[in-house]
Amino acid sequence: MFWNKSKLIADVIADRCCNCGACVRFCRHRALEIAEVQGKTYTFVNDPNKCAGCGKCVLICPGRAIKMVERYY
Repeated sequence: MFWNKSKLIADVIADRCCNCGACVRFCRHRALEIAEVQGKTYTFVNDPNKCAGCGKCVLICPGRAIKMVERYY
């Protein structure tokens, strides 16, 4: 299935993120991931090419920790 990617991409604001994983479970494009680095847990966009820019992760995030920013090609 092909779709037109948006000119926007998800960006996780680490200070606001509670790492609940709601966005990771909700993203049907599998663009988000939770990882542990040196004892700290982070949520991030693991593959910008997978992000379709739909903004659904922004709506599901309870901490308002995700915003849409302009995609740079």
